[in-house]
Amino acid sequence: MPRSARPRRTAAPARRPARALAAAALLVAAAVAATGCASVGEPVSAGTTAPVAAPYRLWPDRPPAPTPTGEQHEDDSATSVPGLPAVPSGDIRTVDPYAVIKAEVAAHRHDVTGADGLDEATAAKLAACDGRTRDCPLRSPVYRDLTGDGHDELIMGIEMADHLVGLRCYTVTGGRLTRVMATVVQPTSIEIAGRDLIVWEPAGTPHYAVRSVYAWDAHRRYMEFKSDEIRRVGATPPPRTPERHR
Repeated sequence: MPRSARPRRTAAPARRPARALAAAALLVAAAVAATGCASVGEPVSAGTTAPVAAPYRLWPDRPPAPTPTGEQHEDDSATSVPGLPAVPSGDIRTVDPYAVIKAEVAAHRHDVTGADGLDEATAAKLAACDGRTRDCPLRSPVYRDLTGDGHDELIMGIEMADHLVGLRCYTVTGGRLTRVMATVVQPTSIEIAGRDLIVWEPAGTPHYAVRSVYAWDAHRRYMEFKSDEIRRVGATPPPRTPERHR
């Protein structure tokens, strides 16, 4: 239509804002009534939850498997390290970490399996290891409080054949050096998170790894195997860039 024929805009009636505010107030009231909340910031219901059911045991008439009695690759009890002097100060940092491993190797020189098992080449290298030779299979000692008593524990790693690592932890109990963990792992990495010792190992499937956690058990006074799980690792592929329409 011609420009002069268009209708002119007129001001909105004065009552229109009042009606809008009233409608908004009704919506807020409805929302409060629906959620059961009295004011802003209070909890809002998430709706109904699924019922909780007790575990259902399958084949309850079948007998359970017996406790394993075969040789394991993990020590499950605290043991005193033989051939070492007492530690009256209780400070594990005063103990020579290389002397600790040598004492254990001497006590288990012919063990080839289990937590103390070593291949012959590694055992021979350890006999002459003092932390300064390049072919020493011992990793640098690590000190961390794993028990929560305010005192450090000693963590040692022995590099063996086939990328295996003998992982061992020590503490001082009653003035004596005590081994509170010994296992053989094939790690891609070893971490400490809080007081948990975490070992990552290959899972046999690309982009996945086994995450094993060891934690201090105050009742047994030992670093217990706590859990393991398979997790996806590695970089995820970058998101695809959407194609531009020409």
